[in-house]
Amino acid sequence: MPDAKAMESRAFGSPSRYIQGPDEINNLPVFSANFGKTALAIIDPFFYDEYQSKIQKMFRDAGMQAYTVCFPGVCSDDSLKLLVDYCKELPEIPDVFIGIGGGQTCDMNKAVGATFRKAFINVPTSLATDAPTSTHSIMNNQDQLPYLMVHYKNPDYVVVDTKITVQSPVEMFISGIGDALATYIEAEASYANNNVCNAGDGKYRPTQLGMETAKLSYQVLLEKGEAAVMAARYHLRTPAYEDVAEATVLLSGIGFECTGVAIAHGLQAGFHVLPGKALMHGAGVGYCMLVQLIVANDIKRFEQLFRFCKNIGLPVCTADIGLTEENRDMYVEKLVDEVYGKRWNVSNMPFYVSREMLINAIFYLDRYAAEQL
Repeated sequence: MPDAKAMESRAFGSPSRYIQGPDEINNLPVFSANFGKTALAIIDPFFYDEYQSKIQKMFRDAGMQAYTVCFPGVCSDDSLKLLVDYCKELPEIPDVFIGIGGGQTCDMNKAVGATFRKAFINVPTSLATDAPTSTHSIMNNQDQLPYLMVHYKNPDYVVVDTKITVQSPVEMFISGIGDALATYIEAEASYANNNVCNAGDGKYRPTQLGMETAKLSYQVLLEKGEAAVMAARYHLRTPAYEDVAEATVLLSGIGFECTGVAIAHGLQAGFHVLPGKALMHGAGVGYCMLVQLIVANDIKRFEQLFRFCKNIGLPVCTADIGLTEENRDMYVEKLVDEVYGKRWNVSNMPFYVSREMLINAIFYLDRYAAEQL
């Protein structure tokens, strides 16, 4: 994501079409027919056995051809080469590429479709991140820091079948809320710092629509997030669930890409140095958003969002991100040192951010959380 001061011009980007509701996966042949008669579905391993034959049959019934392949498991340069080579062995290069699965599956689908300059459709099976709508893929190569592969366009369609997503573990939904909740907080900081937005080629300022989309996502989450989490916990598709689904995928996806990111994403990028089981991306971003609010001295909003995060199950202290009293001091410093001066977005604030400010904010959050018990 770009680090530079914005010029006078503005930029905005989004998927061409967004479809959300129950059983919308059944309309994939209709959506795909806008681009041709052949498709390749890249399907998450967890869903491959269930959807392989179903996808092929629905396209065949529509007089079209659908090939299927199992997602290799990691969105990486090696996986991209493997899938590109697979496509070259097909009778023809498909007219449209369909990614069915989680964030990495959707990112891989974008990369393959963009490689062939073809249409691509993302069908997320959970709502853990806002990856389905964006114009880039996060490439995770072994023994290397992840990097962004930026494509020439956003997805042609994003299809959210909420009958499928509501069956995913509630922890994934909560992670998606954490990721989305930070969008407007970071957008405000980035805008105040006159940093370029993520749309365009690294020189444009956000549009009013981009900022308002981020704000709307934030408002929907605060108003309906707790009710939506309760519904998701019991796999119930309610109006609140549908509204928050839209906020986490479409509104937040457009919001972050058309504005900018700051401490919440910058600090979370260092979480790989922490011990124990890796935290889901959005859960880490939600925690780091609280740290950002402390650094920004935005106390009233910090207290409001702390309560919200705690109520829905997002991490609010170092114990929640896997640290103990014995190792906390060492790993807090290790986390900050992993990103400070190395990840530009940690400093994408309208004031100077020091290493000590970040460390003190993390410790303050711990003390604040302890006093709320």
